[in-house]
Amino acid sequence: MKNKKLQKILDAILIPVLAILSGLVLMGIMIALTGKPVWESYGVLFSKAFGCEKASNCAIVTTLERATPIILTGLSAVVAFRSGLFSIGQEGQYLMASIAAGWLGYNIHLPNGVHQSVILVACMAVGAAYGFIPGVLKVKLGVNELLSTIVLNSIATLIIEYMVQFPMRADVSTTAHSPIIDETAQLPIFMPGSKWGVGFIIAVVAVILVFIYLWKTKSGYEQRMAGQSKRFALYGGVPSDKAAIRAMIISGALAGLAGAVEVMGVHRRIMTGFSTGLGFDGVTAAILGQTHPFGVFIVAILFAGLKLGAQLGLQLKLGIPRELGATIIGFIILFVAASKFYEGAIDSVRSWFTKSKKVKAKGGGD
Repeated sequence: MKNKKLQKILDAILIPVLAILSGLVLMGIMIALTGKPVWESYGVLFSKAFGCEKASNCAIVTTLERATPIILTGLSAVVAFRSGLFSIGQEGQYLMASIAAGWLGYNIHLPNGVHQSVILVACMAVGAAYGFIPGVLKVKLGVNELLSTIVLNSIATLIIEYMVQFPMRADVSTTAHSPIIDETAQLPIFMPGSKWGVGFIIAVVAVILVFIYLWKTKSGYEQRMAGQSKRFALYGGVPSDKAAIRAMIISGALAGLAGAVEVMGVHRRIMTGFSTGLGFDGVTAAILGQTHPFGVFIVAILFAGLKLGAQLGLQLKLGIPRELGATIIGFIILFVAASKFYEGAIDSVRSWFTKSKKVKAKGGGD
């Protein structure tokens, strides 16, 4: 029993690792076609993503800062996926919470500590409410959650553009933006000159709490059972409709938390073009991370690092288009989707080792 469980864990780790390695190999081939040095490109990519030349110029710090919202939106996707709901509404929930964070940040004035807490809770509530909508539509009207969340994402993008252009606009300038939030509404940072701070700690705590909820609590077990087998869940007395709505509320709250952290810890306001696809990046991290909280945490950091390395390293230093990084990430997703190929290869290698051991054992017996 223990061996089977260990084997399942190893397979869950090996498949994304092999997919990532396949993507990096393909990246090397594409770089070679551009005539650039392959090994130097690898070195530049990873040094600009995870290196640290000095305290004032530490790439890993920037990577962790950029990974923070991806971790939270990835956790949001994990909760939905594990409950059998293919929700991609993280972008919309993130944006709606960002509006709330920006507005509450400069419109209400509270003591330090209290102000941040109020905004975080409010943004989680806004995200949860926006996640509740597709949950109810799914349960009560049978509306496909994929379609409803796509529509709600578009609506949220239009709302944030309207808010920042008109009622929340700070001044007349070429780029519309809201006023900067109060200092009491800002999340503390760890290193001067960077935006890496308490938001990352919030993301780490969220990873642990989501893991505990899904795998160590009765409600979490109900969520996973409703997602894996609805008939089994119903036979066991698990109300699947209730589990679905609960999943969408929790999923929305996590995406809302990402929006709060991004406004309070990074931008300090909202502006035109605030929607940068972080919600969809979270969905990608959830898929690559095998819909597991710890997997999302690792993949989000790697994901953010590859993007940063492609931008600061490949493009600026070697003249290789940064779009190559996004292309490689796309191929990695495809490789993960082709998990059956890797599963077959892993099984073949495992069978070969098993046969080799048996032959050696027979030889030793003779």
